[in-house]
Amino acid sequence: MNNSAEERTLPRVKVSVIVPLFNVEEFIETTLNGLLHQTLQEVEFLLIDDGSTDATYDIALKYAETHPRLKVIRQENNGPAAARNRGLKLARGQFICFVDSDDILVEDALENMYNAALEHDAQIVTGTTLRFNDKRTWSIPTYVRYSVQKPGLKHIDTNPELFYALGPCAKLYKKELVENLYFPEHIRLGEDQPFTLFAYTHAERIYTVDETVYYYRFREGQTKSLTQRALAEPQRVFDDLFNMMLAARDILHSNANLFGYYIRRVMQTDVLPRFRAALRSNDSDVQKAALHAIIGRVQALNRKDFSKAPFFHTYMILGTIYLSRYLKSENYGLAWKLIRTTFANMQIGNYGCFVQTVWPPAKNRVKRIMNKLKTRIENAVLRKLVFPVSKRFLPLRRHKVIFASNRNTRLEGNLDIIYHQVTEHYSAWTPLVYTKEQRSFREKFKQYYHLATAKLIVLDDYYYQLYGLHPRPDSDVVQTWHGCGAFKKFGLSASGSADSNSPEFERRAHSSYTKVITSSSSVVPHYAEAFGIDERKVMPLGVAKTDRLLNEDAVEKAKAEFFTEYPNLLGKKIILYAPTFRGKPAQRRGYKIQLNLEEMRDRLGDDFAVILKLHPMVQQSMSAFYDLGDFVVDLSSVSDITDLLMVADVLVTDYSSLVFDYSLLKRPIVFYAYDLDEYLSERGFYYDYRDFVPGPISTTTTELVDDILQERYSVERVQQFAQYFFEHQDGKSTERFLEYFLGPMPNQAKLVEEAEKPYVLAKTN
Repeated sequence: MNNSAEERTLPRVKVSVIVPLFNVEEFIETTLNGLLHQTLQEVEFLLIDDGSTDATYDIALKYAETHPRLKVIRQENNGPAAARNRGLKLARGQFICFVDSDDILVEDALENMYNAALEHDAQIVTGTTLRFNDKRTWSIPTYVRYSVQKPGLKHIDTNPELFYALGPCAKLYKKELVENLYFPEHIRLGEDQPFTLFAYTHAERIYTVDETVYYYRFREGQTKSLTQRALAEPQRVFDDLFNMMLAARDILHSNANLFGYYIRRVMQTDVLPRFRAALRSNDSDVQKAALHAIIGRVQALNRKDFSKAPFFHTYMILGTIYLSRYLKSENYGLAWKLIRTTFANMQIGNYGCFVQTVWPPAKNRVKRIMNKLKTRIENAVLRKLVFPVSKRFLPLRRHKVIFASNRNTRLEGNLDIIYHQVTEHYSAWTPLVYTKEQRSFREKFKQYYHLATAKLIVLDDYYYQLYGLHPRPDSDVVQTWHGCGAFKKFGLSASGSADSNSPEFERRAHSSYTKVITSSSSVVPHYAEAFGIDERKVMPLGVAKTDRLLNEDAVEKAKAEFFTEYPNLLGKKIILYAPTFRGKPAQRRGYKIQLNLEEMRDRLGDDFAVILKLHPMVQQSMSAFYDLGDFVVDLSSVSDITDLLMVADVLVTDYSSLVFDYSLLKRPIVFYAYDLDEYLSERGFYYDYRDFVPGPISTTTTELVDDILQERYSVERVQQFAQYFFEHQDGKSTERFLEYFLGPMPNQAKLVEEAEKPYVLAKTN
């Protein structure tokens, strides 16, 4: 390849992308395709093959033949540090970007980061990085926990959380910043950290864009392979880690606070996890090798080496003490030697940090243990004594009804509506309310007494106070459930899915129900399966909270109140976007909208407005939408979505059970299911999603807007959907519930009359 001739044909290089290659034949094409589709054109791609023994080099050469921006350089196997250094020497761009050969650089990543670098005069620009495998994509937990990817201008002195993102990839470096900087080739594990540390500490301006720029591949068995290396090569592993920390000491020597922060991070995420793996191996030789390796490195340290990082000694000592429970008896002496050696390496000034570090957690741990013990004793008394004794020996209170929910500090939905009607029309009954709040033991004592002696207990979700308990034969525990219909599998039906509980837990959680209320006979088998209850005890009386949706006066009142508060939206077509959550709790809190609201505004124009209602589990700042004016109104803080459903002209959702409630209004529904295949692999459905939903399915913002503008939805299909999932559409579901469980209505005519009046929220205890 004639490099000089090629250079004459290339335009000015804005970014040099350096990609070290080694035995990645199954991934390299995906990575290269991501690079070649970059929207920034003035880019060179330096592929440094580090002695691959598979087809990686040949694949790279084949791509380079038809893509002149690709340069392939081959060298003997010397590790990723040597490969990256080779790329740094050849790079001609204004900026440098590193990409690992099995990862994916988002198509507009370079353009977004390059423009941000120019706009904010930044020496380093980064963005959001996500992990992925063949099945799913997810956020990196430490990044979420420490807000590493919060957008904006930063500096390492004020944003030390950047130390939790020390990988060289997913960043754009100004070439002048790293002109004479190289990766230490004598370190094979953590060789990238000194490079990134130096860049961080010498950059005057670091900027994080509010865009996803990089997908980091998590290979199957990757965690296992890292653990195996710690077990197979403990001497080499801990040598590398200590050399890495010493290199960081030289870089951060002038800033003791930063060095201390860095060492704390390294001990938490690099050293102790591998030390733990070695000691938990149950292999005496591996334990011995790891202990010898660390003892040798600690003995070799100068007492001043980590004097500015007292957490090194603290974590080393406490970690050894904690992990000693996994040791074979013959290695106790080595563990004790490591503790003594670490103490000996400490300077007098470090002892204060050790005490300050040990005492608060020790105190808190004792406090937690005592609180846990107290809770266990209280629960044993309440569940093993108060409830069964009250149930067996105290009389049933035939006119006592309990409304119980741990969902909020006030009643909502079904419980609120039923409670309101009981207080209005059943004066002979005594309603008691138990919502989500802290209670003294005395209050809990009374609560379990009431649970054991009430004629009727009405629930709307899981209620842990009744787990494993069974009511007396002449009383009822009724599950009204907070969702309508049957969409995503839940309870026992969801056993085996990614975010499900164990079958044992589910059986215990639902063991107390004597009746379950549903919207129609069509879903009775699904609810019976989900709760492990006989189908004869699942009753399609209708869902109380839907009565408001079927009350025209209530709908008109909700609209009037909404447009009084938001007069600028009057006359616009209201789109309600209400996506459900994804994944585990941490992922749910960090959920990021995958909808281009700017594109929606530009294409839909002034005739439309979007109400945004995120799931209560999601915690996301909406500052990114403030510049969209009246087009987007964030009402995620609204606790009851029913009023928003009444106002919306079109519902846009994905996998939420809101589709059932909204179908009663006979209005259009569009489904924005951009991650459908991934979601289906994690969470089962009772019906085939594509055939089941009563509206078009979009996977991009462009498709979604087209569906709305071209009115590809069918109101008739929504009506058929509602007919199937709601046997009763008369607005009297609450009345049927009350007459079945509390007896004939004392003044039935009055209730029927008031069903036509606007709903008034109940006052709860």
